[in-house]
Amino acid sequence: MAPIQPDTHVQFLKGVGEGRAQLLAGAGIETVRDLIFFFPFRYEDRRHPSRVQDLGKLIDTPVLLRGRVNSAQARVSPRKHMQLFEAVLDDGSGSVKLIWFNQRFLADQIKRGDKLAVYGIPRVTGYGGALTIESPDWEKFEGAEEEEGSIVPIYSKIGNIAPKALRRLIFTSLDALPLVDDPLPDDLREKLGVIDLHTAIRAIHQPTELNDEFLRQRSPAHLRVILQEFFTLQLALRVRRANDEVQAKTRTIVIDDRMRDEVKRILPFKLTTAQKRVLREIATDLQSSKPMYRLLQGDVGSGKTIVALIAAMLMIRNKQQVALLAPTEILVEQHYQRIRQLLDHSVAVARATGSMGAGERRTLISGLREGYIQLVIGTHALLEERVKFQSLGLAIVDEQHRFGVEQRQKLFAKGEMPDILVMTATPIPRSLALAIYGDLELSVIDELPPGRQRIKTAIRAAHEVDRVYDFIDGEIAKGAQIYIVYPIIEESEKSNLKPLTLGFEKTRERFPKRRVAMMHGRMKSDEKEETMQRFKRGEIDILVATTVIEVGIDVANASIMLIVDADRFGLSQLHQLRGRVGRGTRKSYCILLHDERAAADALDRLRLFERSRDGFEVAEHDLQIRGPGEFLGTRQSGALRFRMGNILRDYDLMEKARDLAITTIDEGLPRAEDIAQKLLGVPVPAATAKD
Repeated sequence: MAPIQPDTHVQFLKGVGEGRAQLLAGAGIETVRDLIFFFPFRYEDRRHPSRVQDLGKLIDTPVLLRGRVNSAQARVSPRKHMQLFEAVLDDGSGSVKLIWFNQRFLADQIKRGDKLAVYGIPRVTGYGGALTIESPDWEKFEGAEEEEGSIVPIYSKIGNIAPKALRRLIFTSLDALPLVDDPLPDDLREKLGVIDLHTAIRAIHQPTELNDEFLRQRSPAHLRVILQEFFTLQLALRVRRANDEVQAKTRTIVIDDRMRDEVKRILPFKLTTAQKRVLREIATDLQSSKPMYRLLQGDVGSGKTIVALIAAMLMIRNKQQVALLAPTEILVEQHYQRIRQLLDHSVAVARATGSMGAGERRTLISGLREGYIQLVIGTHALLEERVKFQSLGLAIVDEQHRFGVEQRQKLFAKGEMPDILVMTATPIPRSLALAIYGDLELSVIDELPPGRQRIKTAIRAAHEVDRVYDFIDGEIAKGAQIYIVYPIIEESEKSNLKPLTLGFEKTRERFPKRRVAMMHGRMKSDEKEETMQRFKRGEIDILVATTVIEVGIDVANASIMLIVDADRFGLSQLHQLRGRVGRGTRKSYCILLHDERAAADALDRLRLFERSRDGFEVAEHDLQIRGPGEFLGTRQSGALRFRMGNILRDYDLMEKARDLAITTIDEGLPRAEDIAQKLLGVPVPAATAKD
């Protein structure tokens, strides 16, 4: 049989039939190389198994036991109405009961007389106060177990492939490890301070010691894999940006006193120190020979839109067109109305949305192509192929987290190296911003304009709802308007809107003399816009809505945000919703109504939010609690699926990788492209299920 190669398909390995090959493919494993890069998520030190007689001293501590099954049976728990599988394990020093819940199939796999190695946590349970291990990991062994007395890697389960069989496959794949190219040249390995790839991979699969450094994933082997992952991401981002910058910008941007005076005339208030600092950074970029790639972060109400508008005016007065991409038609309309009001017809402004009529669409396309439309504000409709610009100089992306890199690139392609400004009101911790937007320079508006209301946040249980409603009624009597938000997680299914519609009817019954309306994502664009305009005009007292109001809605008279089942929201989303009030002169409130049965950790999150005012502090907590994938949502999380790297724990390593990526680009784009290609050729599968 020919020696295995990294690209050998798994079906040609001993012990892999068609069924197992399909199971492995479902986990993203198709070749020997994929097996080599499928890392353990923990280890069992089987050199020192515990004895049953010592378990009384090891309660609530994970232990490894080895023994023989004295009895095994499936039964139904009369109290909990669930199926149980129970076995008694005897190791010669004593016996302990093992229990698995709703796994009746184990009756076909574990029999009396079997030898088992089990790994679990002994606890004193209600079953007669006896020591019990619930739902332990288990494996059979026969005779002199070859793995006894060794450190055993534990991999995420793949279908019904037995753990031992999966280990054998992975250990077999390591025979091909010497044939796997190390994509990092010697000089870059030295700059990163890492060992060679082969040594690292073998140490991760077959460690000789489990010291603290290794278990914290800070061993030389782990650092090699983590830094390679981070460097791959950062270099790929920088190479793409460098390719966009191969040629210098042909336009020359002049900023003179006449323009500064015009900007001062349109400003509704004095700029904060933070806004002025960010504007200087943007102006420097606009006048540079390289296109601007800048991420502008600012808390809710910090004045990002004004900064973007000033940047747009500077470009327009230099005979360049500007495009502003926003995620919803409501936000497009709001930007459009506010900008028209500030600019007072001195600039030709247009909208681009999916609900435009045919005539309006023709006028827009003609106006952009001929150049007489100077500023366009639109949704994804701006990205259509037929939308062409005469001279797009600046592309602004609002609420960047709602868009992917592809949309940003599509907008960039509509001009000759336009400057790119992406904005987000969702504060993103620096560690996460570095990972997602490694190709962007970061600007932060960390100061709110004077006069911005401080919002009082209060937590209330569901049984206090009448007290909350009485308070709301009193505030409406004083002229206030109210948001009531329901946690509809997915609005694509009509049935999922039932809690909202029931809440709407309940609100109308409770407030028969008040004007109540409803808004959600399944409404037609014109219906949503009409509802929002009525609310802004003061024709609606209470707007019952989903999180469709989360982004950008600005109604100065709305002073109470009631969030129903607040324990089901992430902290950053709560912060966005809270930011919809406190925009006028009224004393404003955010009331978090939680379910009586809310989990203790959910209530702790709400109390933390109640104390926090700064959006970046809230976001940091949210990221710690939910992790980057859930924090970002599905659009962005794919970029952060590392095998081993953790952007919170390994922030210093991400910075190190970013700095080396910049240096590598500066030393020459052709070599950087070649290294990036080799790095990307190494598979980067999703992290294992139990990371």
